[in-house]
Amino acid sequence: MDEATSFAAGHRPCFECRKAAAQLFKSLWLQGNPDKGFNEKTPIGEIDNILHAERIDNHHSKVTYKENPQTLPDGTFVSMEGAPYLLRKGLLYLWSPFGYATEIPLPEGRKLSVLTPPSVVNTFRAGYVPQMAI
Repeated sequence: MDEATSFAAGHRPCFECRKAAAQLFKSLWLQGNPDKGFNEKTPIGEIDNILHAERIDNHHSKVTYKENPQTLPDGTFVSMEGAPYLLRKGLLYLWSPFGYATEIPLPEGRKLSVLTPPSVVNTFRAGYVPQMAI
């Protein structure tokens, strides 16, 4: 799968095998999430704790929230009619284990469930561009 899929699942780049990407992610995560009160000296485990809480609730269910898709950055996953879609350049791409399907336009005037954790969406807004297999 691509990096955008991993982010939607609540993961981040690995500090061992993707050190440069992991450092960039941490820096932009901090920039995009100043309300957390973290800084460059904060251990990545503290960020991992936030990511975990944002992805799975106490009943082991996926955490989502509603947002207008027109306000979301590229690389964000949303759910529409129970199916996962990747947002890229104003279009939605249906996700499957075999790749992305043909794009559709963003729906107008309705909020969608966001699958990508909110702090990761903020990281994308701060400038992190996830790898997408489109």
